[in-house]
Amino acid sequence: MPPLFRRKTLPRFATALAWLVCAGQGFAIHPQRIVLDTYSDFALGTAEGVTVCDAGLLQPAPSVELMARLPADQLWTILPEGGGSVLVATSPEAKIFRIGQHREATLLASFREHQLYAMARGPKGELFAATSPNGKIYLVPEKGAPVVYFDPKEKYIWSLLFDRDGILYAGTGTGGKIYRVEGPQKGSLFCTTGETHVRCLAWERPGVLLAGSAPRGLLLRVLPGGRAVALADSEREEVNQIVVSSDGSVFFSAVGIRHAPRAPGSSPEPGAAATDLGTSPPEAAEFEEPQREPGRGLPLGMIKIAAPAPLSQIWMIDRSLVPRTIWGSREVLFSLLQAPLGLLAGTNGDGYLYRISPEGRSDRFLKIDAPSVQVAVATRSQELLLGASNPARVFLAGGAPRSAGLYRSAPLDAGNFARWGRLLVEKTGAVEVRTRTGNSAKPDGSWYEWLPAPDGRCQNPPGRYFQFELGLAQGSSVNRVQAVFLPYNLPPKIEKLQILPPGVAYSELPPPPTPFQARTLDQLLAQEEKPEPMDIFPPMPPRYQAKEARGLRTAVWKAEDLDGDDLRYSVFYRNEKESSWHLLVKDWEEELFSWDTSGWPDGRYLLKIEASDARDNAPGEGLTGSLNSRSFLVDNTPPRIRILSSGEGKLRFRVSEDASGIQTVQISRDGREFLPIPPLDGILDSEEEEFETALAKGETLFIRAEDEAGNVASASSASR
Repeated sequence: MPPLFRRKTLPRFATALAWLVCAGQGFAIHPQRIVLDTYSDFALGTAEGVTVCDAGLLQPAPSVELMARLPADQLWTILPEGGGSVLVATSPEAKIFRIGQHREATLLASFREHQLYAMARGPKGELFAATSPNGKIYLVPEKGAPVVYFDPKEKYIWSLLFDRDGILYAGTGTGGKIYRVEGPQKGSLFCTTGETHVRCLAWERPGVLLAGSAPRGLLLRVLPGGRAVALADSEREEVNQIVVSSDGSVFFSAVGIRHAPRAPGSSPEPGAAATDLGTSPPEAAEFEEPQREPGRGLPLGMIKIAAPAPLSQIWMIDRSLVPRTIWGSREVLFSLLQAPLGLLAGTNGDGYLYRISPEGRSDRFLKIDAPSVQVAVATRSQELLLGASNPARVFLAGGAPRSAGLYRSAPLDAGNFARWGRLLVEKTGAVEVRTRTGNSAKPDGSWYEWLPAPDGRCQNPPGRYFQFELGLAQGSSVNRVQAVFLPYNLPPKIEKLQILPPGVAYSELPPPPTPFQARTLDQLLAQEEKPEPMDIFPPMPPRYQAKEARGLRTAVWKAEDLDGDDLRYSVFYRNEKESSWHLLVKDWEEELFSWDTSGWPDGRYLLKIEASDARDNAPGEGLTGSLNSRSFLVDNTPPRIRILSSGEGKLRFRVSEDASGIQTVQISRDGREFLPIPPLDGILDSEEEEFETALAKGETLFIRAEDEAGNVASASSASR
């Protein structure tokens, strides 16, 4: 994200030129708007020091400050100490740092292994640390080198947890085992889960252990005898965090995409999310961050965002023991914490920490200056310690809200060049508004500079895209923002024009009544108080009834107006040999026009369709678009039939057609049944064709010739 309030300096003449160019351009008469008043609307933007509430509310967030930057890449766990100091475990060189009261970081211990995933305090305040790979559990003294406390002979040690009797439990991989350690080198196998990894541990109640597994993503309850039963199948790759609230409710997070199961104890495949945790953060390719697209401005509408499928989920199990999902996200969830402020979740979503209610409502609570919130821990003073990686940093959050926070919207898209009007902000308290416009989808240096918006009035040059910033003072809030704009009027376009074969006209049939769509209660509850199109079934396309008659012609076309303006059409014609057009019909509403050419002189003609959007624009601001047809033939003259000779048992005649060509020639000896007769040269391909047929003495022969325009001529002859 670019620095806050970074200004792009433009020469004064460039801004003046932009306004000068736009002054002569026509804008639509109907204003359009984009409304943001829900969580999904506001969540598209970025917030620093601002909480985006589930109810669609923006308000200042708790303060966040950098506590320490450590000489390491990855940070895996944080352990608060008394007196305000903090222990931090880092990788890939497994080290423990202590951050003191004055926020100075000192090295407490280092290890031969590369990763350090877990730390725990014993009943007497002893510090224990678990390393990987081929890890061991160490006792870490205040002075001196760490001492091996227990070696489980496992590749990974993911979690450490003490019970109230001072017995240490360790969740491991790749054998999916839990070890019980009663003292130095006094560890034993407590439970074999049948999974590959035991990623996390928590106490459901004294003597009953909860474990999260991978790769099947199970939440397991481990009874005092060591038997594990599944409480929930998350249908994800792993359960990576478990917290138990004071009322006994269990919350756990599940992440990843479940793959084909592997045999217990087998070596994991490279690239699998759970095993990658041994060497790097679980930001594998399957957790790819989705690309967000800017909201699109719709006529009298607002942006609508389709919720993508979640990659992470938070589950809840209450006293009913029925597991249910309460939250999902496309982001990868790293940390889960039950704090006085509520249930908090840290993800790889641009450093945001979410607050989630048991009902599944979520607030985008606060943001740290890091790509992800990898660790979240509460202190005794009810502040939050938030850890981030690449590089390893620790942030301190909590206390009073910030004196000011900044919310920046995602780019709003008018669909085409537009003039942006007043930004209507429904707020309480002091809120500073700034806006900018641009003509590229991604805000960058090519956009116009940020400008103050007094009373919400945009002072930026016109542009397709628009962005706003809200500076929220302490005690303020925003619950609705509406951006009003006038799109630049684009000319209509006729994409296709076709003249249909002669002899047929079409008239539109009345449409059937369109019923309103029935809705369920859930659909009604999901309906928002925003202007929406009428909830009816899509209208049926127009249907046309054919009518046949000589001389009828039909033109059909397809027109488009990118502004959605209502179009009217004018139809013009001219003879191919003329240069000026003649009006045939004006203010036509349909994309089809039929007319009668039976009175037109023979010849080739062209048709021009002109579309106008003047009805939906200010006087004099309407635009037109036109398209000419290919030439078409009007032929109202029938073929000519001439008897050449009649005698000696034969009849010879000639058929001539100067315009459209001879279509068929038929003869009948009884005046009822006509049969085709071929010309003497065998093919009808000339303007004149001669025919010959037998003719008995006293016989009358009927002749009928039709041209390609449908004109018919007839004649008869009796033998002499």
